[in-house]
Amino acid sequence: MNKKQIIEKKSAIAQWSSSLKTISEENWYQSFREGSWGIADVISHFITWDEFIMKHRLDYLIKDKPLPIFHVDVQAMNKEAMHFARSGIDKDDLIDEFVKVRKELVALIESIPEEKFNKVVWIGKREMTLSNYFEGLIEHDEKHKQEIDESINYVYYL
Repeated sequence: MNKKQIIEKKSAIAQWSSSLKTISEENWYQSFREGSWGIADVISHFITWDEFIMKHRLDYLIKDKPLPIFHVDVQAMNKEAMHFARSGIDKDDLIDEFVKVRKELVALIESIPEEKFNKVVWIGKREMTLSNYFEGLIEHDEKHKQEIDESINYVYYL
């Protein structure tokens, strides 16, 4: 995947998320399945991880510096995202916050020289290109988008 495709796909999720403003409050918080997240939780999850990537990954990857070694508590970060989604923040405000943060991430991606996307980077003990790294993030976005779309379709077909 080239830089342009990465930018388009990362931007598309933000554009799609604006359509979620029409979701009812009940469906906004409804779990996808027993013990699962709801739409609000996923949108907050996107914010949390975009911010993490901007603060703790991109600068190092772009400047060919080794990533600092620190433990990432994925469950704690996801729990914090869910708490934020259910803290009383308005649905439109949460979506707008995601769009704002995603635009910041896309702007950083746009600032990366094209040749960096095929350069090998190390994340922990894993070797990959920057392009591969972003492809993994896009797959993650699309998995959650599909989960939300299926949930919406299920609700509207009931």
